[in-house]
Amino acid sequence: MSIRILTEKEYPRIAKIKKEFDIFRIVDVKKGKLEMIEFFNKDGVFRGFGKNTKVAYKRAKKAVKKYYSEV
Repeated sequence: MSIRILTEKEYPRIAKIKKEFDIFRIVDVKKGKLEMIEFFNKDGVFRGFGKNTKVAYKRAKKAVKKYYSEV
């Protein structure tokens, strides 16, 4: 299991979503074949799962957008 914090230098798309949803940390977790991205902000943790970082990122972004569209 490996855990790392994604930065804007490694993954440039992060800057826009951090600003839009006030996210202060994005964590990438790999466990075997499963990849997980977690967005942390004042309202909670939003997770996305997938086989690679791109799919997990899309699903986590979708979870954040869904949460804020309902609130």
